[in-house]
Amino acid sequence: MDAVDHRFSLPDGFPEDSRFLDGHFPGNPIVPGAVILGYLAARLAAVDLAIAKVTRMKFIRLLRPDVPMEITVVSKGRGVQAEAWPEFRAEFRDGEGVVATASLVLRGRDD
Repeated sequence: MDAVDHRFSLPDGFPEDSRFLDGHFPGNPIVPGAVILGYLAARLAAVDLAIAKVTRMKFIRLLRPDVPMEITVVSKGRGVQAEAWPEFRAEFRDGEGVVATASLVLRGRDD
């Protein structure tokens, strides 16, 4: 397996009483994909990185509230063009396995 460039965890998961779960879906709440990606963006910003582009995101199964989640981000190497920012693969996991994967292009937060 490739070396992990970044690892982020959310040990308590996204709280079920969070406003972003309102209406998503009553009696059967799931964490929206935009919230999962937004969490990764916030954690990357803390290490001075930003998501320049999501080239692909695949959801394998649902993420429920209050479920711990871990994200690993691994470099895939340089982009197609020599001056391009490196491409990365992110994997979103809960205790049961992979929830989603994403192919990302990252850049410095201030670039």
